[in-house]
Amino acid sequence: MNAMKIKITFLFFIVCASFNLNAQHNFSTYSAHHSIKEAINVSKDVIKARTLDFEKKAEDKPLMFFQVKQKIGELNRVSNNLSSYIEIIQKEVDSERVLYELLEDDFYEKVLFTNRGGLSLKGSQLKIKIDSLYQLSTKINVHGLTHLNDFADNHFKTNVDYYDGEENKIDYFNYLFYDKTNYGMMMAMNYLLLDVKTFQLLYFGTVMSY
Repeated sequence: MNAMKIKITFLFFIVCASFNLNAQHNFSTYSAHHSIKEAINVSKDVIKARTLDFEKKAEDKPLMFFQVKQKIGELNRVSNNLSSYIEIIQKEVDSERVLYELLEDDFYEKVLFTNRGGLSLKGSQLKIKIDSLYQLSTKINVHGLTHLNDFADNHFKTNVDYYDGEENKIDYFNYLFYDKTNYGMMMAMNYLLLDVKTFQLLYFGTVMSY
């Protein structure tokens, strides 16, 4: 009887510990997702405020700021086009279903990749929009500033080779989405979106220091 009681108590503690670890895992994944979404939202607010501020300066001194205003307008247009597409995909997949593990294991992977490992239609559209931002980044960086070039090269250049942890050559998208779990791909998209906003802020900070 005592042995049975000890066994039941032991099993109870195992179940509790398992539940606690699962709860901690869910909290940490939700917390990481929430933190990066907050950073993205703050970046959006700052970009909006700086755009309005710069437009006011351009009105006051049109000759001085006309060309820069055009570049900022184009950067915002292309960046927002990419950002909106990322958000459309995230909404379609549904972050809540990812966080609470309500999807098939390869659900997100199938959105952006084909069964053969190439890019799906949506993955190809994402690539086109990233390429557009990269091409624009070189066009608007008229002074060839290293920090702008480096950021664009490291985050938006899709036509170069990357390497995984075992030094195997992989392409941009397999590097970006190296973790192809639903959560891993969702977070990679979050970080890509944050990179877009960071580049906008970096460019704003650069032109406003002229």
